[in-house]
Amino acid sequence: MNLDFDLQRFRRLLELSSEQVLSLYGSLGERKVTHASSPQLIADRFSGPLPAEGREPEELLARDIQFIFGHSTLNISPRFFAYVMSGGSQVGILAELLGAALNVNHAKWHLASAAAEIERAVIRWLSEFIGYRADAGGALVSGGSEANLYCLRVARDEKAPGVREDGCRSARPLTLYASTETHSCITKSVEMLGIGSRHLRKVPVDSRFRVDVRKLEEHITQDLKAGLQPFCIIGNAGTVNSGAVDDLDTLADVASRYGLWFHVDGAYGAAAAAVDPTSEMFRGLERADSVALDPHKWLQVPFEAGCALVRDWASIRRSFSYAAPYLRAKSDSAEKWDWMGHTFQLSRGFRALKVWMQFQVYGSRKLKAVIEENVLLMRQLGAEIDRAHDFERMAPVPLSIVCFRYVPAHGPSLTDDELDRLNDRLLEECERRGEFFLTGTKLNGRTALRACLINHRTTEAETLGLLAHLRTLGEELTGAPGPERGAVSRSGSAR
Repeated sequence: MNLDFDLQRFRRLLELSSEQVLSLYGSLGERKVTHASSPQLIADRFSGPLPAEGREPEELLARDIQFIFGHSTLNISPRFFAYVMSGGSQVGILAELLGAALNVNHAKWHLASAAAEIERAVIRWLSEFIGYRADAGGALVSGGSEANLYCLRVARDEKAPGVREDGCRSARPLTLYASTETHSCITKSVEMLGIGSRHLRKVPVDSRFRVDVRKLEEHITQDLKAGLQPFCIIGNAGTVNSGAVDDLDTLADVASRYGLWFHVDGAYGAAAAAVDPTSEMFRGLERADSVALDPHKWLQVPFEAGCALVRDWASIRRSFSYAAPYLRAKSDSAEKWDWMGHTFQLSRGFRALKVWMQFQVYGSRKLKAVIEENVLLMRQLGAEIDRAHDFERMAPVPLSIVCFRYVPAHGPSLTDDELDRLNDRLLEECERRGEFFLTGTKLNGRTALRACLINHRTTEAETLGLLAHLRTLGEELTGAPGPERGAVSRSGSAR
């Protein structure tokens, strides 16, 4: 039974789909970033039984896609400041269509030769873009979580020979080191790798939320004295909490001194190593044994597109290459690059096409300009907060994350606990209204409003508009007039 449509109808369906996309982008300025629909309403819409008979695709496009678009959070919006999520690109939309049309699986070269070679080129370009090694190995993966898992798998195998066969049952348990600001996916990774989260040492940070190197070394020497086996240091190249970048060069020195693998989690921030305002803080990145980064973040590639970079291809093959007769082909040769020997996956979509097209169409200069503009906009926002009487910045702004809180400029002074509750309510109300979207976090135990920008569509109008919107919501929640109408009255707090 052939599932294809005739070409004329297929052309019409492509046109209808394109019209939906054009309508979405044409109305992006007017659409709410978040919706206020109840979870039950959305769940009910998709609670039907397994369809036994199909529906006309024209009906599905007209009815269901409209509903899906209307009940999705729009990280493509210029007023989206939540999490670490980019706006994607229209070139990426085209690439997804073309890649889906081919439907290749490039685990083996003879299944998708162009895809295999394009991914090799993309790995080389990404490494060059962030100033990493010219001969680095790597692979495209789903995102930063998988990229970190991939790199730590190679690190474990290189630093603990025999662990693949025997597991982590050594009399000397493996230990690794990261700051308390490190992403939670690192904990997931060490648990999946059999190392155990108890052996992940969370090292305190300094006033700029960077790892305290002196305390890191104390942890390492204590573990050595206890008969444990330190094997890896993880440096942050842009934490998701505040954008902090660890002193990577010093961490590389420590790793070299103790013979440890040095991994850098740059899923969010590594791309900023490519631009002048921020490049200096990434000194030492080139010395890492592995790096995780996400093209679907600052390079504006649509989800999913993560990348794991490792210092050489040989270490990758030692971790992922297996010989199985059912995967061999008579046409196999050293010149034909089989990705199945360099990744965990045997089913691999054509992720590389959208990354490759992104570089081909926009070029590295334009992509760098987006990063630089985002950084400058958020530093300007941080300066605006510093000038305001009713907002308080709670962390430095090294990259494009600003952490701050609303502090009423009029009325009785509020305690930190009361400010926490007020800012939690402000976040909820902001999401409910849907005009802007940002999320919160905790810094030094206090609630912070956390605005993150990695979107090429956002301008100063949106960053200043966010602050004005939050001010209006804060005044409504407290019933207090704005700063121009009342005297400043606030409690003290650490910045």
